[in-house]
Parts: sequence; C-alpha cells; structure tokens
Amino acid sequence: MRYVVGFFPPDRLFAIVDALSEGRVHGLTISDARGFGQEHDASHPDHHEHLGVEMTKKIRVEIFCRDEEVAGILDALYTLGHGGRRGDGKVFVLPVLDALRMKTGERGEEALGPPAER
Repeated sequence: MRYVVGFFPPDRLFAIVDALSEGRVHGLTISDARGFGQEHDASHPDHHEHLGVEMTKKIRVEIFCRDEEVAGILDALYTLGHGGRRGDGKVFVLPVLDALRMKTGERGEEALGPPAER
C-alpha cells in the first residue's frame, strides 16, 4: 500500500478531484495548506506573507492506494497539475505498513475496499 500526498495551487482543485473520482481512487482527502517552496515570488497570485515568511496558498491532496494504482494516480496528477511554472506543486509517495477499516475490522489492502476501476 502507498500514501500519495501532493501539494497544488488551489485553481487545480476541481480538475484533480473530477479526474481522480472517475474510477482512479475510492477516496481522497483535500485540505487547505500554506507554505513555501521554490516559487518565492511576490507576484504569484496566491502569495501571502506571514510573520515575515512568504507563504503561498496550496491544496493538499491525500490518497491511500494499492501499489499497482500509484502509476495511474501520478499520471493523472501530473496531467492535471502541471502548468509549466514555478509553484505547480509536488507529489510524494510513501509506504503504508498497515490499515484498519473501523466499520468491518478489515486490515491491510482489504481495508481500502475493492481495487479502483481502470
């Protein structure tokens, strides 16, 4: 199992959610984030300064999936998240040791539900 977490400009939210919800993933979490990366650019439309540190608005996308689903998810995120400019975001893939579905007590990959459609 894998944990895919990505940071993107807020204007990519609906495109990312629409594409991923069309059979690529069973669920995802979206949250607002602020931070800085290589886009330290005061002219960036989502640029803000907080306590002297330049902060940019981002969305955080979190997905738990099977190993074999990662490539399709990364392809979709790149296609929809790539704008060719600084500040487009980053995606990280981390291993997941175990999972527990609270409703049923299922563990491991079974806790994720059936495999996503392809």
